[in-house]
Amino acid sequence: MGPMTAPSTALLLIAHGTRDPRGAEEMAVLVDHVAERVDMPVAASWLEDFADPSAVDAARGLVEGGATRLVTLPLLNFAAGHAKTDVPGDVAELRAAFPDVDVRHGRVLGVHRSLLELAWQRLDEVSPREGREEEVLVVAASGSSDPDANGELAKAARMVAEGSGHRWVEHCVAGVTWPRTTDVLQRVAAAGARRAVVFSWSLLAGLLERRVWEAVDDAPEGLEVAKAGRFGPDPLVADAIAGRVHEALHGDVRANCDLCVYRVPLPGKESWVGLPSGGGIAPA
Repeated sequence: MGPMTAPSTALLLIAHGTRDPRGAEEMAVLVDHVAERVDMPVAASWLEDFADPSAVDAARGLVEGGATRLVTLPLLNFAAGHAKTDVPGDVAELRAAFPDVDVRHGRVLGVHRSLLELAWQRLDEVSPREGREEEVLVVAASGSSDPDANGELAKAARMVAEGSGHRWVEHCVAGVTWPRTTDVLQRVAAAGARRAVVFSWSLLAGLLERRVWEAVDDAPEGLEVAKAGRFGPDPLVADAIAGRVHEALHGDVRANCDLCVYRVPLPGKESWVGLPSGGGIAPA
């Protein structure tokens, strides 16, 4: 028997879906960035039926192009209902439609170090580092009915603040749950804050993100609010995606190593990288 032929691998991104045409345009840019990093064909699909193509239709193009192994990756921030129910449903349809294709499923982007780096860059563009201890950092997201995803947003907000120098951080959502952006801005203004900076933990342009900025435009009088934007189709987002693809193909680390201070040079703790972490050892 001759040597087995190595599988031809392709990547399928499965995103939420948006009626905002900018979202589709940004997805095309992001796909190009990702393709440069994973050295395989890349296609994008959408969960919502108002956006094309579906996962099966997008996968069909990859399979017809010669792919015998598919990495499916949810292009979602946190593991909420879409990641836990809708995306697995699409993956099941893929496996049924292409039974001879090896499908490897990856995880959501989550609080990835590349996304943190990008959040810090966005803040630096609009917020002077001097005086951040007096400035309120607000990290916004779309909002979810899943407590797990909402907890991850709170974690993301704290992690951004750990590296940005802010010592007052809040998180808020555009809808579905609490606290809403308007309520948070009113609360920090009532507490005496005079300046805030808002960063939207969102990937592509869409309706819910616009609601965040509408709330910012209606901020209480006397509260200056800077807009730090969102991730967008940035190369650092592509880096995060490439990392999740590598996990799907080669195995992922279940310990909290994505943001471990002994592995990742987080701001203010760069000297911890490489130190022995067993037994609670840390720099004096």
